[in-house]
Amino acid sequence: MNNKLFIIPLIYSLFVGCSNKPASIASIGTAGSTTGYHSIKLMYIEDTQDGGASFAHGAVSSYSGASADIGSIGIPKHIDGYWAKYHADEDELIAFYRISTLIDSNLAKQKIETLRNYCKNHRTLNTRIRVVVDSERVRVLYSMNCYSYRMDCTPRNNADPNGWVVRSPDNTTEVVVLFDGTGEASDTPFPGSPYDK
Repeated sequence: MNNKLFIIPLIYSLFVGCSNKPASIASIGTAGSTTGYHSIKLMYIEDTQDGGASFAHGAVSSYSGASADIGSIGIPKHIDGYWAKYHADEDELIAFYRISTLIDSNLAKQKIETLRNYCKNHRTLNTRIRVVVDSERVRVLYSMNCYSYRMDCTPRNNADPNGWVVRSPDNTTEVVVLFDGTGEASDTPFPGSPYDK
């Protein structure tokens, strides 16, 4: 009888422990800019479970920018994108950018866990991945959306020994920067890109 009691939990743990379902860190994604009008035609982040989400929200002009339901995304590991700077007065795209590079997923995971355990009393999982493009610079931010004007966002003691938690670009909440990189720039659309007509 004791053998049966041991085997049942073992079989259950094999099925649950080997699940391919990715651990979701966010289901909402935003894309924006802190330096004016941009067009984002393609921006895809792949996660460590080979899933991912699109942040190609079209025209954006502010932070945090356009928002969309991205389903379920796990720890980011790769970013691919094409975007452009838009000159609103002339109604034209004036510079083009692209990126395809790895994101340090181990570091991203540590930063995400730090932010999730940052506050003493804030327990919401109202989390977002935010992509911010500023000319050739592209950042991927992670936010827990704790706003001190209406929530208790007091940090735990020694919650962030590495100094990863920073204020969001609009200075409204805490975020961690999962990626901060520079794409290639061109005065004309890259061949084969969504802007190449």
